[in-house]
Amino acid sequence: QAAASLDPGRLAFGQTYYWRVDEVNSPPDNTVYEGKMWEFTVEPHGRPIPNITATASSSNSVDMGPEKTIDGSGINALDQHSTLGTDMWLSGMGDPAPSIQYDFDKVYKLDAMLVWNSNQMIESFIGLGAKDVVVETSVDGAEWTVVEGATLFNQATGAEDYTANTAIAFGGILAQSVRITVNAGWGMLPQFGFSEVRILYIPTFAREPQPTDGSTVDSANV
Repeated sequence: QAAASLDPGRLAFGQTYYWRVDEVNSPPDNTVYEGKMWEFTVEPHGRPIPNITATASSSNSVDMGPEKTIDGSGINALDQHSTLGTDMWLSGMGDPAPSIQYDFDKVYKLDAMLVWNSNQMIESFIGLGAKDVVVETSVDGAEWTVVEGATLFNQATGAEDYTANTAIAFGGILAQSVRITVNAGWGMLPQFGFSEVRILYIPTFAREPQPTDGSTVDSANV
């Protein structure tokens, strides 16, 4: 390439790109000196909503509350979830309509929801994970809209390397709340739960200012 610039076209969200510039000497030797490999990753299409409050219709115990699905309990750097029951939410025994609700600090344009189902070691033969569900969204907490097609959550593996295996697409709907109601699970017990839930939004407003909002700086040249 003779030009000093290259137009790669529109880059893909969440994609990592690599490039290298080599020096090629002129004839007769045409020696090539390889440059360093560089890389960058384009920001994802959806970003995790930072401020969420989780409430549930019931919980099996105080250490298995709905907050366990959003506080990172049991999640490692590879997004693999543990098999420890107290790292997850589990509904109370006898709850006729188990549900869990996620409320945000403001209205967001929703992209998707990733779900880690209940992942206790007993999952393969007890089946505490949710299976048949109804997912709804709301702007005001009063009027709810059902997310069409979001009716099945895949079963967890019950292993330490379990990663999210259910993704619900929201398609950019505006909402300040998401509610999941469980109609049936992967087992016979009338209890259901999730390990982790991550709700992603499409950025539509300024974020991450530098310097941070309200901070004091030493130089007028910032």
